[in-house]
Amino acid sequence: MNIGKKKIIIVSLILVVTQVNMIAQQCTKKILLTKAANQAIQCENLQLTTLLQVYDETAPAHLIGDIYLRVNANDETIAGFYINHDQPKATYDTKIYKNHYLTFRIENDNKYLIIAPAHFGKAFALSSNGIATIGTTADEVVLEITDFYQESGYDGPPEDKDRSSFSDVHYTLKVKVGDVVKNVSFYSSEVNGNYTIDLGNYSITILSDKYKNASSLIEMIVDKK
Repeated sequence: MNIGKKKIIIVSLILVVTQVNMIAQQCTKKILLTKAANQAIQCENLQLTTLLQVYDETAPAHLIGDIYLRVNANDETIAGFYINHDQPKATYDTKIYKNHYLTFRIENDNKYLIIAPAHFGKAFALSSNGIATIGTTADEVVLEITDFYQESGYDGPPEDKDRSSFSDVHYTLKVKVGDVVKNVSFYSSEVNGNYTIDLGNYSITILSDKYKNASSLIEMIVDKK
């Protein structure tokens, strides 16, 4: 191996180590949650409060056993996790706020909120009222749901007795990579757990979506190629 190649390899290793160190320096916390208590959490520039509700025998019958975790920032709810006791599981949806993942997890009946830097390759849910930043400052992707609306109608004219009705949700996702901004659109009907948006050096896999009249949630994975 010649000296020039050795220098390139050394520089590449330094860049990788620097990026890893930058991620490590970001805030990572695992907070044990207390039932029905407002907990204040400070994590770098994040100032969060949480409220955990565990519905016991005093709750209405259809709620007994359910769990709800609300996460607030600046007196606004930025993430909510609702666990139906009929469908228990160990790990629940990861939401994103700014450049951190928020994950609600239950271990040995203990409830935790896990805060970790947002990195490539992890599934998370992006809300229509938030902006997500994946990666480090030197290598980041910024995401935002800028538009979503429901389309409905029929696949034929009124005189067609065999016509069928349809309903679909149209999404527009704004993606910023460096100074380049792209707006990509897709329909809910296209999402089958592996709908992929190719962005050159990056890709976005849409896993699922949830639509309401005033809000939407898109679960996705952002990968760097």
